[in-house]
Amino acid sequence: MFTSRDVEVKLLSYGPRTKLKIDDRDFQVEPDLLIALEGIGTFRGVTLEERLQDFLRVGKDPEKMAFKMHQESTRRGHASLTTSLTLQLEVNICSRVASMLLVSPPFASYLQESQRRKRLQPNDFIIPERIASNQALRREFEKAVKSSYETYSWIIEKGVELEDARYVLPLSSKTSLFIASNLESLIGFILKSHENLAEYYPEELALIGRLIEEKVSSIAPMLLKARMDFKAPLPTYPYANPYKPRDPLMESIIADANYPDKPMLLDLSVHPRAVKYAESLLSDPSMAASLNLFIHALFLEPLSLAAYHQSIRHRTVPTAVESIYSAAERALKNPRRNLITPPKIKSSESIMRRFYDTIHAMLESYQRFLDEGVRPSDAVYLLPQALKVYVARMYNAFNLLWPQGYVATRTCSYAQWEEREVAYEIWRRIREKYPDLGELMGEKCKILGYCPERKWCPIILKYREYDDEEHKRHQ
Repeated sequence: MFTSRDVEVKLLSYGPRTKLKIDDRDFQVEPDLLIALEGIGTFRGVTLEERLQDFLRVGKDPEKMAFKMHQESTRRGHASLTTSLTLQLEVNICSRVASMLLVSPPFASYLQESQRRKRLQPNDFIIPERIASNQALRREFEKAVKSSYETYSWIIEKGVELEDARYVLPLSSKTSLFIASNLESLIGFILKSHENLAEYYPEELALIGRLIEEKVSSIAPMLLKARMDFKAPLPTYPYANPYKPRDPLMESIIADANYPDKPMLLDLSVHPRAVKYAESLLSDPSMAASLNLFIHALFLEPLSLAAYHQSIRHRTVPTAVESIYSAAERALKNPRRNLITPPKIKSSESIMRRFYDTIHAMLESYQRFLDEGVRPSDAVYLLPQALKVYVARMYNAFNLLWPQGYVATRTCSYAQWEEREVAYEIWRRIREKYPDLGELMGEKCKILGYCPERKWCPIILKYREYDDEEHKRHQ
């Protein structure tokens, strides 16, 4: 079993940076200087070489100029410089507690080790330092994790697929991920690592924030310092964060909706003209872009933590999430109603019984940890991935009508079953209100006219004739 001390953040590459030759001298221009010079280029339409040459010719220190440029820009709240620094990071040996937030910022890209495809091993779990340092708590933690893993293995042996068996695993499960991001999207993690948020914000995430800061400081210290000097009560673009105290807005909306078991349509804003012109505009990308502002659907959705972790990576869908601790509190009062159980586990009485027994024991351990004074941010590692959490999500025309959007990609038979149910419910509810719009929605094979997957499925036969030969031609 690993601890947060085993967490590792690698800087694989970064940019922009380049080499320049000026007056027969070679210059390695790193991000701090290059971004500042390009910023100056917004005032002076000359090449990068000419800008640097001008500074050298008059004897000005390019480094001082760069720092001044970064300070002047960032203190006014501009993000054009901090979004220009790009990093490619690999986070190794982190928990799903950490990765569930790391993949949340919308202006970044993520590739993550998948529990749908890779089977966990007995020691593939992370224990928080404060629990690991207490012998009694460590024994309790290890006992709960071992029981969870044994049930996970037993369920798999009974023929349940990995993607459903993982629901019984705790958030302490080990994972790894690749992050391609600009600096601005990572600032939230760096800032959080400077705050005293240990009650709700996991220490592992604070450690990762410090490691990211260390990597950025090694390549662009001026830009980082200038950005960190910018003080604002709302310092970053918002991203969904379940590690918070009670969220009164989300809690009131969930209560008003009476804790639904299916996605609930909260608001649908469709301009009548958008419906009229949608079909014709979708045939022209330059025209179709206009639809995005005039079609919006807001849904309240119950998801397992397993499905939420996948959904939050669909970055074009703005998302708000309730506090994970509020969700856990509900599950402690009424476990079965506040868990998401895969249909294949429900199909067997013996599998379902063991599944629930194991999860109930995990929830009881979580509560005992809280009773012993363990911080919620440490106890959270024992919460099962089957835990139901509510999210609010806003779908625009892209996510409703485009083949790359949420509904088209998540109604595909290769999508995760929970997200498929959500996507089909979104489609159904919008079709009820706007039948003409609903006719334009559907699986990506319906919209594309062919199946882009390696193996095709019968869904496409609802819309057209299709066979192996045609599929081969499209492949």
